[in-house]
Amino acid sequence: MDKVGVLGLGRFGLFWTKVLSHGYEVSGWNRSPREDPPCSLVSLEELCRLPVVFLCVPMRTMRDTLERIAPLLGPDTVVVDTCSVKVKPVEWMLELLPPSTPILATHPMFGPESGKESVMGLPLMMHPVRLDAARYEGFAQFFRSLGLMVVEITPEEHDRQAALSQALTHMLGRSLNVMGIDDTPIGTLWYRKLLAICRQVAKDSEELFLDMQLLNPYAEAMRRSFEDAWQTVSMEINEARKDQA
Repeated sequence: MDKVGVLGLGRFGLFWTKVLSHGYEVSGWNRSPREDPPCSLVSLEELCRLPVVFLCVPMRTMRDTLERIAPLLGPDTVVVDTCSVKVKPVEWMLELLPPSTPILATHPMFGPESGKESVMGLPLMMHPVRLDAARYEGFAQFFRSLGLMVVEITPEEHDRQAALSQALTHMLGRSLNVMGIDDTPIGTLWYRKLLAICRQVAKDSEELFLDMQLLNPYAEAMRRSFEDAWQTVSMEINEARKDQA
């Protein structure tokens, strides 16, 4: 069985370790000690010399992480990021990692909650930043063997789409949580689905939310577009109120 490493055993890293263990022998490293990790723990030096290293660290720590591991990487170690934003992390990997380091950009479009029962049918974005076709196809085949839907798009297209599919969803859920919506016995099906989004978003950290909004180059335009749409709908209501007066 091939060996891979997971750098960062936070909430997502622990979950991702279990996913990878279906096809790989997984080792892990974390900045602080973890109790009962689902993989063997090794030193950072050992981890960086494995054939593959998956980076599962918060996006805001990516630059520091890349600077730290760059001199430790094996000559052919593949570095795979799992960030929720793609353009910036790819830029950082190309800038900070050795020119010979193979790089694969990925984003599992799910997490510990949405994937806790099964990852079957869930999407995973992939892009070969600096990776030969044979190894790229090997990763794609592994993820497909888990039942994942591999989506092959560029980092730019990922961030453009994720500004709506992810950043907007989290912004709405977070805003409604601030508003304080709650369950009700007369809640419609669609209200219950909206409430489910709010509860899901509440489980993610504020850091993740802000990174989605501030590191995605398309998120600001999305927010402006949403604000304009909100104002348009509000004006329609105000105009209708005037007509009924």
